Amino acid sequence: MRFDDVITQLGEFGSYQKRIYFMVCLMAIFGEFQVMMGVFTLAIPEHRCAIPGLENDTYESQGEWHVTLVNQSIPWQSEQNRFSQCQLYKTGSSNVTSRCDRWVYSRETFRSTFVTEVNMVCEQVSLRTYANMFYMGGMLAGSFIMGSLSDMFGRRKVMMAGIVLHLACSIATGCVTSYIPFVVLRFLTSFFNVGVYLVTYVIAMEMVGPSKRKYVGIVTNFVWCFGGFLQTAAAYGIRDWHHLQIVLSVPAAITLSYFFLIPESPRWLVNVGRVKEASDIVRKIAKENQADLSEKTLSLQDVELEGQGEKIWHMLTIPVLLVRTLIIFFNWMVCSMVYYGLSLNSGNLSGNLYLNFFLMTLVELLSYVVTLPLLDVVGRRLLQCCFMLISGVACISTLFPVIYGSSDTAWITLTLSLVGKFGASAAFAIIYIYTAELFPTVMRNSGLGLSSTTARIGGILAPYIADIGNVVGGDLAVILPLLIFGSLSLAAGLCALILPETANRQLPDTVQDAKNFGRKDTNKHKYILDGREERDRKVREIFKMETKEHFSTG
Repeated sequence: MRFDDVITQLGEFGSYQKRIYFMVCLMAIFGEFQVMMGVFTLAIPEHRCAIPGLENDTYESQGEWHVTLVNQSIPWQSEQNRFSQCQLYKTGSSNVTSRCDRWVYSRETFRSTFVTEVNMVCEQVSLRTYANMFYMGGMLAGSFIMGSLSDMFGRRKVMMAGIVLHLACSIATGCVTSYIPFVVLRFLTSFFNVGVYLVTYVIAMEMVGPSKRKYVGIVTNFVWCFGGFLQTAAAYGIRDWHHLQIVLSVPAAITLSYFFLIPESPRWLVNVGRVKEASDIVRKIAKENQADLSEKTLSLQDVELEGQGEKIWHMLTIPVLLVRTLIIFFNWMVCSMVYYGLSLNSGNLSGNLYLNFFLMTLVELLSYVVTLPLLDVVGRRLLQCCFMLISGVACISTLFPVIYGSSDTAWITLTLSLVGKFGASAAFAIIYIYTAELFPTVMRNSGLGLSSTTARIGGILAPYIADIGNVVGGDLAVILPLLIFGSLSLAAGLCALILPETANRQLPDTVQDAKNFGRKDTNKHKYILDGREERDRKVREIFKMETKEHFSTG
């Protein structure tokens, strides 16, 4: 008996699993707050050089005398249709300029951001990119380290340690006023944030049956979008970055109660040989789900304990698994790059930042609505390919309205960006499920963590690509990021066709199971057969043949 068989008898998605899953979904909301916080706290408002000697200078006009003084002190840049952000006229000269060291910022959208507080503009604008890069670097490190630790020491211990440290670091971030502490705390926040999210996601996936995994995988993303809508509303109402960071961090304190509410993954306990503890949890599930199981099943006497001692690198020693793993890694990297890149690029698009962010979240929600009913009908593989191709074509198509259009056609660029976000969001949701289904139980969290690690490489590159506009300027500032996102999406989508289909199949428990995954069998059924199962089937066939021959000759 495999653990999936036990889950099926307990109820694939009973009341016990639903309660656990609800708590996992709350983590998605708090995770979204921190991941997308930089869109608002690191936003760069409209600004210009401050007028020398005018201490009460403001970006907004104070009258005719102020307009005259600005014209005399700050060069006008006709190409950008604005006053210079980095240059001012030297005293007594209308031609010679010098770099300014003071700035004034528009208060129309923000009262303050971290950028305005430490003046990360002009020569210092790259510090904003580095801050986003370090945040993604924290996600990279957290994905790998926290995922591996949870496979070694258990999901629950790592989850609780991450919750406490994530809460502390996220609140502390809102209290700092200098660059280094800000970057370090954001790094740690992302480290523990992604670690907790991945661990709780795996706990949920390991507690439900095969036919319900798609709902567990996708519905979490619906809740993620709900967090995005809440964040948009909060950011619109709270224009000071300190207050916004703290207000959206404190509610995560409710997750401290998970120490008493979320148990260890029984599937993990079985695979590390702690059958008695797993049996106790199974009995609680059976009681709450009102499932009538035999004592033999409840005690997990017949559940296989295969794959002990297998590590993630064993997947890389088998050619077919190495190819699959590399394709998964590439899709994760591109999905992350495009998803976060388009989100971070929302500030570079025309229109209101809050409206753009809301629309990006809305199309993300629509992508999950479309994906959910298609997962089993179309399958993971083809759906992953199609959505990546949609994202790629949409991003590349922005080339035409930018080059041949005008300010009146800026909405076309925004629309195509939204379509690109639609495809990337759907593909990102699918690759989460796909990865959890392809990696065997003994290394599922490590596999998901390592895959997420490669995604963070794309996430680290995303701020650089999204911020190209701060370097190149002009139409190329809009075109180049989307061209890069588009071409990589096309490549990743085509590579996904090489992967095996996983819809409605039992989760592989061992490396051997993963190797046999996707191989055609004579019965054409949906469940995989490992070497032992195939042997047992042949024995039964031989027994039937011998019995038939015995009675025919008797």
